[in-house]
Amino acid sequence: MKPITWLRKFVNRGDRGYPVATLAFYGPDDKKASKAVLGIIPSKDSEAQLHKWFRESPDADLRYDIKLQNTWIDIIRREGVRSVAMLEEINGCPHEEGVDYPLGQVCPTCPFWAHRRRPVDPPAALLTAVASYEPDQWGALLAAAADREELEDTWEEWNAGSEKLIRELEKRGIPWVRVPLDVEEINQFCEEEGIPNDGAARANLAARKAQQNER
Repeated sequence: MKPITWLRKFVNRGDRGYPVATLAFYGPDDKKASKAVLGIIPSKDSEAQLHKWFRESPDADLRYDIKLQNTWIDIIRREGVRSVAMLEEINGCPHEEGVDYPLGQVCPTCPFWAHRRRPVDPPAALLTAVASYEPDQWGALLAAAADREELEDTWEEWNAGSEKLIRELEKRGIPWVRVPLDVEEINQFCEEEGIPNDGAARANLAARKAQQNER
């Protein structure tokens, strides 16, 4: 199997919990990627560990560099990643606002991206599903969850972690969608699938609902 095919198949599995990997590409225009950024988020309370690569040739497109693709796969496997979000289209300028040029301004070396929306028309299939719950259902979820010891005691604590994940996805330019889940809906899904009500099951249900909503 080609490494890019392996990555695409992993992405299509949907959100299966942590660790999460995000893979995004940047370039002076929307034709070729001159920069690749792989982020590893070990848990919902941790910061992303970023790995960056830059092309050596102006004609290279890092998205389709087989050696690099295998490097990303090696890192994903080494870190025990369970979910991958990859935006294969160019996600904007490779230079960093506030680092390579002043905040609030456009990059002087990449005029193509001036005032353009980023990413450019991302495909819906690459949306990362982020499960959400109503505060008044948190107690019922804790009572039904097979992984109760891994969940926060309060909805507020859980929500803070969820919002942090969303900020990380937005920082990396990864499209996402919030998917509301109901406890009865989760229990029914798990019963039909013959699986425990745990993080993997809830992530699977959220990913399925996101895909159905996009059809």
